[in-house]
Amino acid sequence: MNLKWKFTLFFTAVFSVIFSITAYASYDRIHSSNQALTHNLSTQLIESKANEAGGWLAQRIRELHTISRTPTVVSMEEEAIKKYVTQLSEDMDDYYGNEYGTFGINDFSGLEYITENQTIDVRDRAYFKEMLVTDKEYIFSEPVISKTDSSMITVACYSIYNPEGKKAGFVAASISLDKLTSITENLSFYDGDTLIMDRSGTLYTHGSNSLPPIILENIKDSIPEEESDQVIVEELGDTYTAFYAPIPGSHDWYLCTVVENSRLFHDTELLTSSLSGLWMAMVLIGIVASFFMSSRITRRVSLLSDAMEEVQKGNLDMTLAVRGKDEISQLSMHFNLMVEEIKRLMREVILTQKEKRQRELQVLQAQINPHFIYNTLDTIQWKALSYGADELSDLIQALSSFFRISLSKGEEKISLSKELAHVRSYLEIQQYRYSDILRYEIEGDENIEGALIPKIIIQPLVENAIYHGIKPKLSGGKIRIAAIRRGEDLILEVCDDGVGIDEETLEKLKEDIKSARPKKSYGLYNVSQRILLYYGKEYGLEIKSRRQKGTCVTISLPYEEEEKNAENNHL
Repeated sequence: MNLKWKFTLFFTAVFSVIFSITAYASYDRIHSSNQALTHNLSTQLIESKANEAGGWLAQRIRELHTISRTPTVVSMEEEAIKKYVTQLSEDMDDYYGNEYGTFGINDFSGLEYITENQTIDVRDRAYFKEMLVTDKEYIFSEPVISKTDSSMITVACYSIYNPEGKKAGFVAASISLDKLTSITENLSFYDGDTLIMDRSGTLYTHGSNSLPPIILENIKDSIPEEESDQVIVEELGDTYTAFYAPIPGSHDWYLCTVVENSRLFHDTELLTSSLSGLWMAMVLIGIVASFFMSSRITRRVSLLSDAMEEVQKGNLDMTLAVRGKDEISQLSMHFNLMVEEIKRLMREVILTQKEKRQRELQVLQAQINPHFIYNTLDTIQWKALSYGADELSDLIQALSSFFRISLSKGEEKISLSKELAHVRSYLEIQQYRYSDILRYEIEGDENIEGALIPKIIIQPLVENAIYHGIKPKLSGGKIRIAAIRRGEDLILEVCDDGVGIDEETLEKLKEDIKSARPKKSYGLYNVSQRILLYYGKEYGLEIKSRRQKGTCVTISLPYEEEEKNAENNHL
């Protein structure tokens, strides 16, 4: 791809990003506004539809109220009631969606007068049992199968009171679910499905057959658990939106309209498609404009690009003529400086490689020297024994052990047992020098002798204890070294009963250890820094001291086990 097209793509990308951000912001705002507007309009629509359904129910309740107050009904005279109910059903069956037998009068005996020649036993009906105990003026039953024509109905029951004001029975009116379904078909919007259901999810219409079973279950699960007079909007996944509106006067019925989002937000999607088309047109215009703009500035950039390709191939003799003071000229000047810097760095790399090879050779030679020293010390020890110089032999053996563990074949970490053996060798050597003033003891649990620790972190603390604690005391002293495990931590302690440190000096010592450039205490600083590098700030040194009482330095490390194939040394 040549430079012109690269610039074209660059300008196109910049233009596209800027325009996309603007387009997305506009789209998001319009989309959100349209969705909110659609929701608001839909909320108002379903609230109005619920009021329509509530108005129809209110008319039926008023009719039942009038019937319950009719003298014929209040009298509870059997023959008069049968004729009255028969005529009432003939006049009003159509309003309730039934062919006949809409109304019934019940005197709490369980027998309901339907026509002059027909009574039905409703003692097994839940609504009959509820009317016996309820204080409500009227109730609606859950859907039941009609005992007159086997159709699905809900029964509206209205209390009848005798002249003394006592409840004497109730008027029952069968409302066909087919009638309720036909009412809801006229209440739908956006070609949605409208249902009537109560808070328990019981359906009072037949319109649910067109909905997928899982959506119907989601509709039931989303019904408000508590009675509310507000319209509720629920998203049913990415496909449907459900609107719930309480139906006035129904106690706990909801008018629920389920609309596919593709229909609900059709106008929004149409607007989005228009914006997408506009965006594509703007991008095409941007590409054309970018092509003409890029051709004006790529000529000199192409020369710079060719020069860079030559350098990439290894030709470091490339230089560019610098003309003018614009950005391309600045790039050309920096290119020339870069080539010179590459040449200088290459010379330095060649020199560094030579020096590295020399140092590797020196290290290889130095690895031979420790073996020579060990062999020589063994020979001297053997000679000392042959001459009966036992103390000298022990001193040489301690020195040999000290050197061996110090080097440890280049390993950075060694077992606790080796570290304590290293300290013991050091103390044995020092005891020959300070036998009259130096005593020591080393305590350690055999179960933790395989713990791994950075090598030579105890010996510098012991050396400090001798030279700054025991030796200035003159009268002799003791150094105690202990290793214990506390949970997941390994605790190492080096304590002495020497001259101790006063509080002011101790604070300066702690600050010196933490500083980047310590003035004193290089041994403590070295140990602290190594622990910090290995394990982080959670671990390190803690120093406690009292003047003329002694000093105790505690090291905290994470407990690590030595590898299984490691040597099994003992304290």
